[in-house]
Amino acid sequence: MANPISPEVQHLLDRQAILDCIHRYSRGLDRHDDALLASCFHPDAIDNHGNWVGGLEDFIAWANHDIHESYAAHTHNITSHFAEIDGDVANAESYVIFILRHKDGELVKVGGGRYLDRFERRDGEWKIALRQLLLDWRFEADGSAFNTDDLYVHGTWDRSDMSYERPLTMPEPMLKEIAERG
Repeated sequence: MANPISPEVQHLLDRQAILDCIHRYSRGLDRHDDALLASCFHPDAIDNHGNWVGGLEDFIAWANHDIHESYAAHTHNITSHFAEIDGDVANAESYVIFILRHKDGELVKVGGGRYLDRFERRDGEWKIALRQLLLDWRFEADGSAFNTDDLYVHGTWDRSDMSYERPLTMPEPMLKEIAERG
């Protein structure tokens, strides 16, 4: 006979599943991983980003492709997170700080806000059913300070990004440089 999970442990498991979904969202967005991004939403979910409102397929096309045509890099960082769980529905608030660097290198957009999400547990999985972005602040800045001609390994917007590598290894040029230093 299986051991029943206490309500307290189930609550912690639910909170972690919701937070994992929020983090998958940021990764799916920043790596332009359509499948990962889609895994965060129920098929009938609605996303309201203020200047864009729509369903899942259109959101992925917009968020991972259309609006990022003019950007060379971006990150979406989740900071504070809170979730109220009531049965198979949860309301979550996740703070986000985002940075978008234009391809021309002249402009960087920086902003912060909150994702207000209604999560629903369907078939045992917590996913977003409704998302509302609240934009709390934003500004534009000179992007010329970003130097990409350096020895850092740079991320990519696809599954060739080093974060997908298993097991993680050291890039050959780095190994060569370490060996040359002695």
